[in-house]
Formats: sequence, C-alpha cells, structure tokens
Amino acid sequence: MKLRFLSMVTLATLVAVASVAAAAPKVTPKAAAKVTVTPRSARPGDPVLVTVTGVKGTPDGKARGEALVFFAAKTGYQAVFAVPIDAKDTPITVEIDGIAKPQIVQVRQVTFPDAKVVVEDEMANPPKAERDRIDADNAAIIAAVGKANGDPQFARAFRRPFGKVTSGFGEWRTFNDGHRSQHLGLDLAAAEGSKVIAINAGTVTLVRDCFLAGNVVVVAHGGGIASAYYHLSKTSVAEGDVVKLGAVLGGAGKTGRATGPHLHLSVRVPGGFIDPAAFMKLRLAPAAPKTARK
Repeated sequence: MKLRFLSMVTLATLVAVASVAAAAPKVTPKAAAKVTVTPRSARPGDPVLVTVTGVKGTPDGKARGEALVFFAAKTGYQAVFAVPIDAKDTPITVEIDGIAKPQIVQVRQVTFPDAKVVVEDEMANPPKAERDRIDADNAAIIAAVGKANGDPQFARAFRRPFGKVTSGFGEWRTFNDGHRSQHLGLDLAAAEGSKVIAINAGTVTLVRDCFLAGNVVVVAHGGGIASAYYHLSKTSVAEGDVVKLGAVLGGAGKTGRATGPHLHLSVRVPGGFIDPAAFMKLRLAPAAPKTARK
C-alpha cells in the first residue's frame, strides 16, 4: 500500500511539473547583429545603402575610411554613402563597430558618354569676375547640401520628377572651344514654367541665383541626403521653409548655362553627388520623422 501511495504522489508531481513547463513562456533568442549592403557591386557615382539590424543603439561605422551617417529605420538603422565619381576599381570596405566581418562593395568601371554643347561664349569662357562668382555659387551649394545631417524629415519613398531623361549622370560635356566638365545630375525635359516639385520632405537650405546653375533651390532631407534643382525660371520658396513631398519649389526654366528649358536634379549623400536614377531604387525605410524646425 505504501509503495502504491508513493507511486501516485510521484506521478502527480511529474504531471504538475510538466504543466508548469508547458505554461512557461518561450524565450526567444536575441537576434544577432546583421549588416546588409545594397548594391554589392556599384559604379562610380552610385549610392550604397547600409542597413544594420539586431543592435540596441545607433551603430558607428565607416566606408572608405569615412564615418557613416546612420539614422533610425523601421527595423534597425540605415545609412547611405556615395561611391565617388572618380572611384577606381578598388573594392570599398564597409566596417561596423562591434561586428567582426566587414562588408565589401565591388566597384566596376564605366565609360561615361561624351557630348558636345554649344553655348554663349560668356558661359563657356566666363571672365574673371564671373569665375569668382561661380566659385562663390559652388561654395554656397556645397554648404547647403551639407546641412542634411540629422534625423530624416521624410517617411515616404523619394519620387522621381516627371520628364524624359535628356542627359544622364556622369556625362562629359565639351563646351565650345574644348572646356570639359562632368554632369553631376540628371536632366529631365520640362516645359518652361512647369511645376518643379520636391522629391521628398525636407527643409529649404538655399535659394540662389547662380551664374552657371541659374536659379537654384536646395532641400535638405536629413539622414545626410539633400536634393538640388537647377535652371529654374522662378522660385516659390524661401530659405528655412519646411516642405512636403510634392511641394512646388518653382518653375522649370533655362536660366544659367542651359540650351533650353529643363530640370536639372542633383542628389547628394555623404561622400558626394550621386546618380539620382540609382538613388530612387534604394529601399530606404526611415522611422517616423521628427518635426522639422525652421
């Protein structure tokens, strides 16, 4: 009888233990830190997107030895950097602190097309006074696009403006007597005065009448990303304005060094100006933006 009693107690104990184990919540293993780089093979002038998941705080990292500008994404953190327009075929190393294995981006060479452009001689060979103005214009544009660090002000995908591409990024142009320069943007066909809209939300950091670029508007989107709109017939915003995706910035035109009305769109990210067409393909997924300040 005693043995039978002990057996029943033992059985009851085992059942109770099993019930407690079944009721206990399952412990999900902590996700390991992961780095994803897109694309893995890029051309000079291409943007590269770095996504880091499985980390508690904003990561620190470098690409080409330069610090990455990370921002909070819907899952993890993201950063964009430029493959320089003059990059050679040397692979780019992406290193994230605390993650042992670096990521490698292969750089493939490309031959950019050449085009001959005839403009007024003053635009091809500016006098000394205008060359000084050009230097000041370029400095102002670089300073304006450099104000794009900080949290993203956008939450939606970037939207490419309408219009047929008339000149691509990286094209070499020979003006009149042989002066050459490289095209660091995308030219889109547009009727004189047609609306030019912001490719995403941001803050206007420059409105300026430039000698070569004509009427210019620069929008800083945050996350190190800025866009610039050249040759406008008029501008409809002021510096400090906070704009939404699709906001009207001005009208398309042919001010500055232009052969006809069109929109020149430039996009800059940390490391330099990049091909806007390639940039539009990146899968950026920022967290909900904070309210932008004027």
